Formats: sequence, structure tokens, C-alpha cells
Amino acid sequence: MFWRFGFTSASAIDGLLDKEGVTLEELFEEEELLQECKAHNAKLIEFLCKPEILSQLLAYITTEDLDEAKRFKYPYLASEVLCCEIFTVCEAVISNNELLNTFWSFLDRPAPLNPLHASYFSKVNGVLLQKKTPEMITFVRAQENIVNKLLAHIGTSAIADLLLKLISMEELAEGAGIVSWLAGEGLIPSLLSRLDPSQDPDIHNTASQTLLDIIAVSYQNIGPPEQVVPGGINDQTNANFASNVGGNTLVDELKSEVMMNKLVGYMLDKTAPNTGSTLTNGINIIIELIRRYCSEIEQAEFQQHQHQLQQQQSRQGPPPPSEEKLQSLATDLNDLLRVLGSRLLEFADLLTAPRNITPVDTTIGKQTPLGSERLKTCELFAEILHLQYLYTSSPLFERLLVTPEAKKPSAGAGPSPMEGVEAEGSATSATSALSTASVADELIAVTDKFIDAKVLPVCLDLFFNFPWNNFLHSVVYDMIAKVFNTYSFTSTANVGKPPETPTGGAEGAEAKTTALEEQMKGVKNSVRKLVLSIFKDGNLTKRITNAQRQNDTEVASPKGVRLGYMGHLTYISDEVCKLLEKCGADFNTELKEFISAEEWQDYVNGPLRETKERDRQPLGGARPNTGQQGHGLPLVTGVGGFSGNLDEADTGASVGGGAVGGGGVSPKKEARGAGGDSDEEEDEIEGLGTGEVYATDGDVSGDQFARYLCQQIVNDLPDRFLGGESSDEEDGDWGGEFDPKDIEFDMREAFTSDNPFPDKRSSLGDDFEDDDTRKGSSENSSVSGSSSAQPPSVGSAIASTSTTPAPAPTAFSTKAPPATVDAFDAKELLDALNSTQTGGNESAPSSTPANQGWADFGSLNASGGSNGADGTGGSS
Repeated sequence: MFWRFGFTSASAIDGLLDKEGVTLEELFEEEELLQECKAHNAKLIEFLCKPEILSQLLAYITTEDLDEAKRFKYPYLASEVLCCEIFTVCEAVISNNELLNTFWSFLDRPAPLNPLHASYFSKVNGVLLQKKTPEMITFVRAQENIVNKLLAHIGTSAIADLLLKLISMEELAEGAGIVSWLAGEGLIPSLLSRLDPSQDPDIHNTASQTLLDIIAVSYQNIGPPEQVVPGGINDQTNANFASNVGGNTLVDELKSEVMMNKLVGYMLDKTAPNTGSTLTNGINIIIELIRRYCSEIEQAEFQQHQHQLQQQQSRQGPPPPSEEKLQSLATDLNDLLRVLGSRLLEFADLLTAPRNITPVDTTIGKQTPLGSERLKTCELFAEILHLQYLYTSSPLFERLLVTPEAKKPSAGAGPSPMEGVEAEGSATSATSALSTASVADELIAVTDKFIDAKVLPVCLDLFFNFPWNNFLHSVVYDMIAKVFNTYSFTSTANVGKPPETPTGGAEGAEAKTTALEEQMKGVKNSVRKLVLSIFKDGNLTKRITNAQRQNDTEVASPKGVRLGYMGHLTYISDEVCKLLEKCGADFNTELKEFISAEEWQDYVNGPLRETKERDRQPLGGARPNTGQQGHGLPLVTGVGGFSGNLDEADTGASVGGGAVGGGGVSPKKEARGAGGDSDEEEDEIEGLGTGEVYATDGDVSGDQFARYLCQQIVNDLPDRFLGGESSDEEDGDWGGEFDPKDIEFDMREAFTSDNPFPDKRSSLGDDFEDDDTRKGSSENSSVSGSSSAQPPSVGSAIASTSTTPAPAPTAFSTKAPPATVDAFDAKELLDALNSTQTGGNESAPSSTPANQGWADFGSLNASGGSNGADGTGGSS
């Protein structure tokens, strides 16, 4: 490095530290301070580790009464110096408990804290927790009433982040036990107490967000087991994974029946002033818990799928989910669902009689809004139905039930588990039922409460009463779709016999199969009642047809638009059709008057079918036709351009006569000359001119590049054919012999016949003309070859030969020419041109086949005025 060899000047920090009595403020005024800290300057680190300097650094972070010039600069620099992750500095801070106690006294200040200083405080403690985890956790746990101090300032985002940082330390070996300690300090009950409806809504939002973050961090720390071979080095990791299923101690406490009763009591309080805020935040917490549980089931399904996949491939892979984990999932949400089921009727009342909803002024007069309470309540119901569908349709459903051994004490003459839950009889029977019930049993109980409260019919009322609230429409559609899909699955599911267990043998497997069949049958019967409630109590089919009729009337009115729910209504109708297609026989008796009504059948066969067909069409319409287009882009234009169309047999187009040496006309020209159906074709040709090739594949970018490339070739043609120098002359005359009589060009409209190149003189000679050219051009009919005679024009020769009636193959064509016309041979062309330049007046016989390839066009260079001496051409 340069500074090792003295190529850099000495640091100003070093010079400052060499002085006696240097202060921290003087260092803060140096711009290189942070750079030297990150470079681990030895003198600077030694200075910073002094106790008095560390005390000043920590004091600057928490002190607010600084001068205007120091108020923002000094706290920032102090926090950045401490966060440079210098091990010696961190060691010096941790070893001085007096400094840390003074530093943490920042939390003793009344709320709210200064956000800037709180962010610096949280940042420094985060670095200390990362570098000195055991020492910092020991210090935090030794602080008196530290959890309440943190919660007192939980409204400051930096302090909330510090609390989450402490919880995340649980995943480290040095931080094990921090979550249990926080639970013992009453973290969850304290946070739930802040959701009291008598508190301010800002406090509700802060507490709710903190609880949501705790749930997210708790589930994030518990990842899936490592994919190792059973019995391997990390097999103990897989064994320990099941013990941490479902988050951690904090989440388990939050899902407990005591905490859920407390939360739901706050949410349904009718007298407190801020119950709406409590209800909204409480539903967010419950929904997050349900979604995390669903993710746990999906993770177990993925683990089982990977295990089966490895077995099919005869490979050793990760083990399947353990029975301990699945049994934990089978009862993980029992308390939450039980509490919701017991208060479900009160939640349903909020849909019909919302609290704190007053009409608001709109452009169409006073309107009663839907309100966040009713929307969130619908979202809660939709999440429960989603959980039921996911749980029931899971491939692990038979393993997510409580084992028969667990239900054996109550499997005798007593009531079934669900009957025990619903009966609410004696305390003994209720306790027995609760101890053996699974999540499936609790979902059945909640579904029965849905039917009693007519939740889905009420949600349909809201769906049609608020035609422009698409948030509500999406939630109601999701509810109906999940109910229909759950019934479709349970009615068609084939409950197979599970494998024999090593402990229970065949008898255990048979008992489990019976329990599984009974459980699936119970879910099916419960959901079937819910489906009937949707059709009968909600009158779904009649409402759909009425909504379609109302929408048609609205659209037909002046400036009318479609109603806002029509898109979701189409989705709901599609779900109804799919249900009746799969399980229509199960509802023929109960729903015959609804599904066989003439209005419904007309709607299904009319507007619904038309809407679905229209929705299947691409937004941009049908794909454009890839055949020949009426107006293509010219691939080659200008002097010497190739004309005609690409060959359809090869590339979808055709190349007609008139190309270089083609000796014929294109099929379109032939058809026009024959008097065929040629009006449109003539317009196409005349509109674009001759001597051009048109692309018909619609590739615009390819056409543009081809036009550019061919234009460059055309611009170079005069130099390459008429006197320009070329390095190809060194290649010699390898093109063979050519007959000029077989050469024809089609460049009639590309240039004038008398003077195709104003700046050039032809050096091809008089013998290049054929008989037709001599007859058609009397002014240039001299054949004596004298130097005083004007040589014939190349353009006239080309024009005179362009009327040959039959097309001939070109360089792009593979079709053979008619027998009456000689095929074009490029080698014969070059041979004739070479012979005219050397003074030969006789044409060589056409003896070279037409498929031997291209000749060297560089040999066509003219040699100047030497040809005029022997009478073969004029001076150039």
C-alpha cells in the first residue's frame, strides 16, 4: 500500500493526538475521524478507550442541551465512533457497568423520547448486542423493571426495534432463554393491556404493531429443519426442531385462552370510546396468528413432499415431519378458535349494527359508509373459512387429527368430542372434550355458529348494498369460493387406509381410518349446511340474475357504466357452476327451485357464457395474419436492386423474375399480362414501384435492417461494377465462362435507360448487346466497335430484355425455369463481362451448370480507356 512506503502525508489525527491535553471536541472537528476509526488507528483507539472519553461519547448520544453547532453533529459522530465495531472499544464499554447504567438511564426519561437520540441509543446497543451478546443479555436481565421501561417508550420506533432485537437473540446460542425471561416479565399481558379501548388509538396502533412484529420475529427465527440424512451429524437439529413448533413462548402465551378472552373482550366492548380502533387492531393480530399457522401446515406439507420425492428416486433425504410436530399443529389454535366461536354471534351483530358509523356527505348526498369495523370483521370470517379449507384439504389431514389413543378415554359411551364442546354440560365432560378436541373439531363448531348467525347471507347483503367497494367484494368472493371448494373436496375425497404403525399394527391403522372417516364426514355435513345457507338464506342465484338485469339497465342509460361488483359477480357465478357440475346431485332436492329456475339457466347460457368467452380473448385482439400482406416493406430498393417476392415454398414469399439475371417477370406481372385477376396486384406493384422485394412476415425490425443493409450494397454497386478498384482482382478469373445472351436485368424503373450512371461510362463494349437491343435502339446500333461510336447503354439492354414471358430462378429462388427459357447463370455473366474487357467479340458457349455458385464480382472492374483502342468500348 502507498502509505507503507511514505507516499502519503501523515494523518492530521496522529498529529493532534501527539499533543498534550487533546480533547474529544478537537477530534470531532477533524474530518478524518471516522475514516481513521474504521482504519483502526492505534493511537486513536487507545485514546477512545479511556474511561473519561467513553463517558463523554455516551453522554453526547443522550444529551439534548447542546449548543446549536453541536446539537446534531456531536451525537452523530459519537454514535458512529461507537458503531465502528472496534473490538477494544466494545470491550471497554461492556466492562464498565457504571457507564452502561448511566447510558441506559436514558429510558427513565418521560415519554416521548427524542427520536434522534433514541435512534442513536438503539443503534449503539444493537452493535453491543451483536459483538458482546452474553454480556449484554446478562446486563439487560439485571436491570430493574426494564420491560416496563421499554414498553413505556414503545411508541418510539427505535425502542420498539431494540425490543425486537432482544427477542431475535433467542436464535443464538448465547442468547438462549431471553424469550422465556421476557415472557416471565409479563411482556404479552402488558402489550395487550395497551389495546384497552379507553386508551388513545395511537397507543393501540403501537401495541398492535409491536405484537405483529413479535409474531413475525418468533416464526422467522424457527426455520425448517436442515435437509440432512437421518442419523447424520445434524440429526439432533431435526430432533430439536419439533420442540419449537409454532413460534416461541411469547406466541404461545398470546394464543392462550386467557389472552384471547382478554383481547376479544376489548374488541367487543360497547361502552368504551375507541372500540373501533381496538377491534381493527385486534383482528389484525388474530389474522396474523391464523396465517402463521397456515404457513406451518404448508411447511410440513412441503417437508413431506420432499421426503416422498427422495424415496421415489431411491435417495436419502430430509425426514418427514415428526409426529410430535403434527400433533402440536393438531391442537395449536384450539384456544383461539374456541374463543372466537363462543363470541361469534357478537361479531356477526357488528355487520348489521356497526358502532360509530355515521352518514357522510358525498356528491350524491349523505351515504352510510361500510366502515373499517364491518370490513375487518368480514376479513376475519374469510380467514377462518380459508383455514378450514387449507386444513381439510391438506395431504396431512389424517395426521393432523388427535391420535385415537388420546381420544380413547372418552371414546366409550360418553358423547363425542364435538358434542362435549357444544353441549356445555358438566365440567367433567367439557374438560374431557377440550383435552381431546383438534383444530378440525373447533372448525366444525365455528362453522355451525356461522350457520346460526347467518354470516354469509349478511355478507351477501353487504356485497350488493355497496356496489363500489371492491375490497369488500374480494373478501366476500373469497368466502364463498372457500366454502364451495371445501365441500367439493370433502364430497369427492377418497379416505385411504393409513399405513400400519409399529405400535398399533393393523388394529391401530383401522381405528385411525375410522376416526378419519368420521372426521371428514363431520366436516362435510357442516360445510353442506353452510352451502345450503348461502343458496337459501342468501338467495344467491336470484340476486345474481337481478344484479345482471340492473347492470344492463345501468349500462343502457345515458352515460351509464357497469356496476362495480360485476367482475366479482362473474367469479362467484363461475364458482356456483363448478360446484353444481361436481356436486349437483347432492343438492337436487334442496336447491332444485334455485338451480333449475328459468332466469338462472338463461343467465348461465347467456350473459355468463358471453362474459367468459369475452374474457378469454386476448386484450389486443387476434394475432395478425402471418401470410402475404397487401403492402410490405421493400427489402431492396434503388439502382441494381433485386425485385420480386421471396419463394413461398421456402420462406413464405416468392422471388419472381426480374432479379439480377433472372430473365423473366414475377408471377404477379405474368398474371396481369395474362388478363387474370390482377387489379389489386397492379395497385400493389404500381404503388410501390418495381425492382423491390417485400417482406411479408411482419418482422418490422428485420425489414428495417434488411433495407439498411441492401441500401448500403446498392450504393456500392457503381464502384464495384464500373471501374472501382477492388482487392478481389488478385483472386484471378475463377468464375468460369458465361454467355451474355442469357443475361437479363429488371431495373426498368430504377434508373433511366440512356444514362444509368451520370458519373460513369460503360466499359462493357458493344458486343454486350443482343439482337433485341439493336432493333429497339437505332441510335446505338453501331456494331463496328469504332472509338467514335457511342457505346450502347446498359440500361437499354436491361430494359429490352425485361419482357421475357417466363420467370427464371434468381439467387433467392430454388425453382427450375421453364424449358423455353435459359436459366440464369451468374458464372456465364462474369465470363462474358471478362471477355469483353479483354477484347473478345465472340461469346463463349454456355457450358457451366447454373448451380455451381456465385462468381467473383470484383473481376468486373473496368480498366479505363484501353478498351477503346481496339474498338470494344468507349473511353471511361
